[in-house]
Amino acid sequence: MRVVFDTCVLVPTFLRCVLLQVANIGQFKIMVSPHILEEWRRSGKNSMETLEADVAITQFRRNHKDTIYPTPQNLIEFWLPDKNDIHVLALAVAQNANAIVTFNKKDFPKNELIHYGLKLYDPDQLMCMALKRYPNQVYAVIQPIVSETLLQNPDLNVRGLWRKSWLGQFGQKFEKLA
Repeated sequence: MRVVFDTCVLVPTFLRCVLLQVANIGQFKIMVSPHILEEWRRSGKNSMETLEADVAITQFRRNHKDTIYPTPQNLIEFWLPDKNDIHVLALAVAQNANAIVTFNKKDFPKNELIHYGLKLYDPDQLMCMALKRYPNQVYAVIQPIVSETLLQNPDLNVRGLWRKSWLGQFGQKFEKLA
């Protein structure tokens, strides 16, 4: 499945790591554009967050260069409630994506996406689908990330980690595999 990641799913570090690891084992093909990466960079609320984003984007560009596609220039034929998201839809259409992955479902109405044969998933839905198809592979690549994150954040428990990363349903199913 070919999916365009909206900026909002790239910003949280843990979520991004989980999504990228599952993509790396072939569960889905990620597509982003330079515009999406620039939005990610601008999402920093202060100079430290902007610097962290710059470092993460540099690493993303190095490790996932095959996921970066040109930013579509002709946006006039597309409509979305938030005009600032039209570039995401245009990228999905231009690159024959199957879906857009975002938390901002209200900004991507299903009745608009259906015209282009696109589905809309939030990260939790996408990860639950991947876990259902290949539970052992997904568990194998995600468990080390979970362990490392919990070691680095001793005040956080497993349930809190999943909830904080907006992967509640996936986390419940994932923990049953342990």
